[in-house]
Amino acid sequence: MSGTSLRTGAGRALPGPRDVMVKVPTAVLFVNIALAGNNALVAAVLYRLTGSASNFALVLVSNFAIAAVVQLVAGYVVDRLGARRLAVLSEAAACAAIGLEAAVSLLDSPALPLICGAALVSVVQAFYRAAMFTLAPQLAGRERLAALNAKINAAFQAGTLLGTPAGTLLLYLEPVRGFCVLAVSFGAAALILGTLPGRPAPGTGSGAARPRTGVLRELRAQRGLVTHILLCSGDYVAVYLFTLILVPLVDDRFGGSTLTLAVVNSALPAGVMLSGLLPWRSQAAERTLRLVALSMAALVAAFLLLVCDIGVVATVGCVVAVGFAAGSSQTLLMTALQLRSPAHVLGRVASLRLFVASGLAAPTLAGASYLLKGGVGTALAFCAGVEACYLTVLLVLSRERLLGRRTLAAPPGDTAG
Repeated sequence: MSGTSLRTGAGRALPGPRDVMVKVPTAVLFVNIALAGNNALVAAVLYRLTGSASNFALVLVSNFAIAAVVQLVAGYVVDRLGARRLAVLSEAAACAAIGLEAAVSLLDSPALPLICGAALVSVVQAFYRAAMFTLAPQLAGRERLAALNAKINAAFQAGTLLGTPAGTLLLYLEPVRGFCVLAVSFGAAALILGTLPGRPAPGTGSGAARPRTGVLRELRAQRGLVTHILLCSGDYVAVYLFTLILVPLVDDRFGGSTLTLAVVNSALPAGVMLSGLLPWRSQAAERTLRLVALSMAALVAAFLLLVCDIGVVATVGCVVAVGFAAGSSQTLLMTALQLRSPAHVLGRVASLRLFVASGLAAPTLAGASYLLKGGVGTALAFCAGVEACYLTVLLVLSRERLLGRRTLAAPPGDTAG
């Protein structure tokens, strides 16, 4: 029965557990292989053309800013036009953008067109992220949502891990052929997502039978929704912070060994992928609170251990722990946010979540970058302090006199409408 489909009242088949748990993570894997590969390939081509890495750094920063702004519009569009449709269209558009990059790579001066192509990919991915946040609960339903989110997180990291070296290797095929391979990866993701129906699974969403309200009204009506979105940024900030400190850490303690850098760099996504192997399922609000607090505490402990020079093996173990804790926290917090949000505003909630994460990541990254001047240990202590702040906010708000269970869940009646 695991591969069979459910039937809706309208007679349309919903995907069975096997379809959802295999097809969706596979699509995410293809998308992130193509994204990471495209970044690596564009970086290599621009470096060959200009002899400097600063141009691609500027591309990354500008694309990050553009995507953050577009994200606010993307959620509204997803809510209006449908999650599956936008997921398919965004990956088809990304496929076309990579095809454009392949064509312009044959020009005598392809730098500017390549930069524009990379920016277009970033723009359409804003719609894809909002669509996938909305599509997951529609496909999985309440009971399987946490398991699907864990697999999506694992596929995301696996795609990034595979895509970066793949993009570098594709450079040896000639850029035009490399871009064509990446376009096929985006196209494959669009085809896979296109085979999934866009109808909600039974028991999905916290407000399926409620009047359709706006996201701002939901934020005012639901006590704890704003702080829940804020808490969802913690795992993103942790990953961004460690990514910033990774190279200085290896340079300072292990003499800049290329092999050590590769191992430590792989340990973070490996930890996230390990968290995806856990038997995740829907949890009671109190249990979710405890597990999120435990994950955040593990993040703080791992960063504090890394403050000390503990050797290569222990360092790799701590980095795996950072990835595992961040992946677990993201799975729990994102699942709870999807379940408490009304289905008709899920896209806008997703956009707000990513916008807040980007806004909070910027100053913390700037702070960690400044503290790196005082040594890697100082910057890692700062990282531990940032994650300790998230943990403190969670523990304080979860007291019964404040939000209690409303910190990560919406009790009946605590909604707009």
